[in-house]
Amino acid sequence: MPQYHAASGSAAEDLFIDLFADAFGAEKAGYLYSQYHFYDIYQNSRYADFVLENGPRRVAIEIDDEGSHNKQLVASGKFYDDLLKQNSMVHLGWDVYRWAVRQLQKYPEQVKDELRVFLGNHPQFKEIEDYLPTQKAKALDGTNLELKEHQKAALKALEAMRDNSETIALLYHATGTGKTTTAVLDAKRCGGRVLFIAHTQELVDQATKRFRELWVNTTVGRYCDVVKQPRAHVVCGSVQSVALHLEDFKDDDFDYLIVDEAHHAAADTYQKVLSYFKPSFTLGLTATPERADDKSILDIFKNTAHKLDIQTAVEIGELVPVRCIRIHTNIDLTKVRFNSVQYNIRDLESKIYVPERNKLIVETWLQYVRDKRTVVFCASVKHAEQIAEMFRNEGIKAAAVSGGMKKSERMEFQEKFVNREIQVLCACDLLNEGWDCPEIEVLFMARPTMSKVLYTQQLGRGMRLYEGKESLMVFDFVDNASQYNAPYSLHRLFRLKDYQPGKLAVAPAAKRKGEDDLYAKGEKPEALLDWPVDATDYELVDIFNWQEEAAGMISQMEFVRRVDVQTETIERYVREGKLIPDLVVPMSEHRTFKYFKEESLEKYAQQYGWRLIDDSNRKDMFLEMIRQMDMSYSYKPVLIKAILLYADKKGMVKLSDIVAYFRSFYEGRRAAGLPVEKKNSIFAKGGYTDKEAERNILSNPFKRFEDMQMLRHTKTLGIIQVEETVWKHLSAEEKDEIGRVCEEKLGQYYGRLK
Repeated sequence: MPQYHAASGSAAEDLFIDLFADAFGAEKAGYLYSQYHFYDIYQNSRYADFVLENGPRRVAIEIDDEGSHNKQLVASGKFYDDLLKQNSMVHLGWDVYRWAVRQLQKYPEQVKDELRVFLGNHPQFKEIEDYLPTQKAKALDGTNLELKEHQKAALKALEAMRDNSETIALLYHATGTGKTTTAVLDAKRCGGRVLFIAHTQELVDQATKRFRELWVNTTVGRYCDVVKQPRAHVVCGSVQSVALHLEDFKDDDFDYLIVDEAHHAAADTYQKVLSYFKPSFTLGLTATPERADDKSILDIFKNTAHKLDIQTAVEIGELVPVRCIRIHTNIDLTKVRFNSVQYNIRDLESKIYVPERNKLIVETWLQYVRDKRTVVFCASVKHAEQIAEMFRNEGIKAAAVSGGMKKSERMEFQEKFVNREIQVLCACDLLNEGWDCPEIEVLFMARPTMSKVLYTQQLGRGMRLYEGKESLMVFDFVDNASQYNAPYSLHRLFRLKDYQPGKLAVAPAAKRKGEDDLYAKGEKPEALLDWPVDATDYELVDIFNWQEEAAGMISQMEFVRRVDVQTETIERYVREGKLIPDLVVPMSEHRTFKYFKEESLEKYAQQYGWRLIDDSNRKDMFLEMIRQMDMSYSYKPVLIKAILLYADKKGMVKLSDIVAYFRSFYEGRRAAGLPVEKKNSIFAKGGYTDKEAERNILSNPFKRFEDMQMLRHTKTLGIIQVEETVWKHLSAEEKDEIGRVCEEKLGQYYGRLK
């Protein structure tokens, strides 16, 4: 039996998610993309355990057993294959971090400390939107292409921008709605040489094909891996290859530059390319929806020329309309443990791997569906096999498929499904294979999931256009749950409160209005005539979504960071009811996460006289602390001087180096016959150990800076870190000033000590 993925519940990867939530907050664990599909340099299908975007960086995280790190414990083929996988990730421009299962189990605090070092103390994560549904490309002839209205509007907007002397823009269209076609046609009408860059070979190949279809009278070359054709009129290249061989190009070689997957453009490799070339016009392409943290994209591309999100894509006919039938079960999920990403797989298995629920799935299909091609999304490989067997026992041609199968076997089942030789496919991870099958007519969402990404991926399998396909019918199996551990459903995804069986959930406005009129009369739409549903049935759906609620708030962890008050004070005020969270999320019997609205933070800060700190003033407050340093001992300026001397470019310094500096400073004064410190100081007494010096440093000079969220001690790693938003913004002149202030403060202190 193949090992379960995190998307379906690997125990080790569940543990990693828990540690990640402890380190950064439950709401941020929701940005982890589990079992991310990609292709290595040989175009072999691969999966990263986790992927996330950390500011401009894309980060891959692998959870391995001991054998993955030790060549002696694994077959050489597996060992070298793992190396190829990791190297391919690096080639794609990812930062790759790996932990062993035993590390998660035995050293959780160390793993959390390492996460904070690698990703930052308080990182800002972005959603990865590559899961949005894609359309199968239609044949294009390049001369008689019928453009969609959104493409015409985008082309018009781009032309208007150039008429207004603008030279750079962003095109935001949902994946599969023809944004590459739009870009090609815009570049074609400009006429000059074109450079198209993307971060994967697959995207480069797709763009090359599209340019050749639409611009038949010009030369289109590739610049990727071993194929390098820099002199073609249109060059489609991987950003990595182009960045490594800029000497093959002059900076003015191209008149039009297209950047695919533009939300990666803040990465160093993209920046290297963008800063080198000087085209007349630059166009960024992205399917990433606008959000609060997308400023870095617009910092580069300045203006959004045109927008088209996934829901709008359905409304204008680029993706099929979606209907829904909700099937209520008697399964109780209220006691199932969860984190912000997924359910505990063992708790979930004990609830849903029951004959009654499985029987309901099969009976629902027999009652409602019968002759339509259906994909049933199951909770695991085991669950998929159980359901498939029950279908076969009813005489229905069904098969279970998963990524753990041989590719040839999986492809055989998928081909039989397209040809109607198989009626029902039961899958837990089929969606991760990137399988395009527009013939899918029905989806059974029989896998409870708290992941918006996962649910959207599943939904996307059926949203492709197909001749004669009026809509996609989604069956949501609705188990009993609390408001905090409620799984995603179609209504929760699109925030729909009203439910009628079979009613359109997402569709063009005119189509929805026509059906609403029929429902008002108590009549069925024609599309539902062969579906045994009662058009008069009506239900209000509770769409409470704590993840979205929390996303607009700050956690208690972040609250502490935003005020100039000790952590202990905030914790005590919460216990005493002086600070009342706006949202309390119970993750388990003994684990809760607390969240505050921004206005609550401001209210409490004003009420208790706390000073607010944010990234815009944190550096200034740090400088103010240094300039106004109060000193009952000499320790604070000595600590700051040690940091200035030893800190790396990220503001990290070994505690052992700080201890050595303290020892050198005070023993140097003793040797020179100068006052060392007050008599009760261990540095004045002498004979102290390094461990005693550590305790002294952490309890005295360090503590105040820690309380102000300016410095942090990574205990298991023995590292002192200056807050990133402070260190990276300190100029050389300001660091020189800090050094001078420390010397002045020490001079004043020792002047008083004489």
